Amino acid sequence: MSLHSQLITADLPDLARVEALNKEAFPPEERVSLSEMLEAAQGDSANFFAFYDEGDFVGFAFSLYNEACFYLSFFAIMPTKRSQGYGSQIIDKLVEFYQGKTMVLEVERLDEPSDNLSQRQARMAFYQRNGFKSSNAFLNYDGLSFEILYRGDHFDEAAYRDIFAKLQAQHPFHFGISYRDLSDS
Repeated sequence: MSLHSQLITADLPDLARVEALNKEAFPPEERVSLSEMLEAAQGDSANFFAFYDEGDFVGFAFSLYNEACFYLSFFAIMPTKRSQGYGSQIIDKLVEFYQGKTMVLEVERLDEPSDNLSQRQARMAFYQRNGFKSSNAFLNYDGLSFEILYRGDHFDEAAYRDIFAKLQAQHPFHFGISYRDLSDS
């Protein structure tokens, strides 16, 4: 495995594959269009990466960042490449790229009724194996709720909110952050 990355731009030859993976990996209510990610990546606080193994498209990651942390907003691996170690390698490459910033992301909650509980459990186990911890905080917006995970020294809510303030400047939406009662964990 010889994983490498390149920035995704509108002239990436594999753009159709990125678009197809985006549609396959994210439900419509959680998905952001490819054009929105491309637009955001033109700014100075976002990156949109394609990952390749020996020239074969493996997946993508879209991240936003500030001085303290980077937020992995969208991360997907091609279905034929899943469970082969690519996800862990990509996470490590992102951590290396962002040089010591805390990595933050959200996952679907395990404590809510769902029709994909086993998928949610597998996703949570993957992130835990890769060094992520629960912040005991939840992001809530548009009727959706996600558990906030982090990999680094600590969860910095102010830095996380700063990233969302940048997102809201371009595409306003209401969000809230709530915390788990530690007696419930």
